Amino acid sequence: MDRPSTSRQSIEKVEMFEVREHVPYQAELTRAPAAYDAESGEMYSSSWNSAWQAICQLFNLLHHMQIAIVVFSMWHFALTSSPNGSISNLQLHIIFAGTGYQLFFVEAVLTLHRHNAWSGQLSVDSKRVVHGCLQLIGAIFVIAGTFLGLAEVDMQINTPHGICGVIALVFSLISFITGIIALFSSKVRLMIKTGPVKILHIAVGLFAISMGLITMAIGFNMDYFSASQPGLSTALMVFVVMILLYTIVQPIVDLVTTSRKVM
Repeated sequence: MDRPSTSRQSIEKVEMFEVREHVPYQAELTRAPAAYDAESGEMYSSSWNSAWQAICQLFNLLHHMQIAIVVFSMWHFALTSSPNGSISNLQLHIIFAGTGYQLFFVEAVLTLHRHNAWSGQLSVDSKRVVHGCLQLIGAIFVIAGTFLGLAEVDMQINTPHGICGVIALVFSLISFITGIIALFSSKVRLMIKTGPVKILHIAVGLFAISMGLITMAIGFNMDYFSASQPGLSTALMVFVVMILLYTIVQPIVDLVTTSRKVM
């Protein structure tokens, strides 16, 4: 008598197991249409977020195109402005200083931008490493370009372009030093507070890149560049201003956020 009852219980367990095994599958079928409900508020929210991200990435792409146009125009002018094909210190100054500010420093800032095309998928630590490397390369280019320009004018700084360029160089170096201090203080827990150093780094970096791009805009307006191509000179000045305005948005947001955390 015990064996039939035992077999009956095992059959009931099997049936219960089979029913339970199919429950998740049935639940998925019932939940799937609800995820695509046209009246779902969550569905509308995700769609708007995707659209906004696409718009931000489009602006980022246009921004990189402007950077490429400005850098190409500088290199083309510097390498073709001399009739005999020679390259002077002034032309090297345009190549090195312009590339340092317009390419490496701008891209260093954009590395930390949340919608940047080529660094958006990197981790936070990876972004900081790339940011530091680009800033180091940019500093080398800017130092070389600035001293090449000073050598061309016998170390005489008497123009707005030269004065702004030297100021931009000084603050660029300060920004690079404070960036190293902020990075290592957060990694090895030095006696230096990371928050104030980060605020100083962002503030000085904002001023440095602003002065650097303003110096470039002044350079495009000088007779040496604008006399032979006034239309291109105006277009490049507009591009530089647009690049500056786009580049400083994220650092300003980071500066305000970090200041609130420290306070």
